[in-house]
Amino acid sequence: MKNKFATQFQAVADDVNNPKLVELQNRLDEIQRNGMTALAMRAVLFQKMLDIYQVPENHFLRDSETPSRIDDPSIINKLKQLGFTKKHQYQIH
Repeated sequence: MKNKFATQFQAVADDVNNPKLVELQNRLDEIQRNGMTALAMRAVLFQKMLDIYQVPENHFLRDSETPSRIDDPSIINKLKQLGFTKKHQYQIH
């Protein structure tokens, strides 16, 4: 298992045919072809997560280094400990 490349693993059949995921993958491929690196995408996604948790633009978290794993649950716990909550989906910017 250690020697297998990630590209050798097949996606779940339902995911492969999901039009939203196909569209998202196509958009991400286009972004990468235009020069944006995976590290830059991770930084953008981290900033977007801070947006979702309503972290102000001038907060120290905005200037901190992007975590290596933005899916780490400790990040959400830290945001909650600092008093930030997810904004409702119906809320308009």
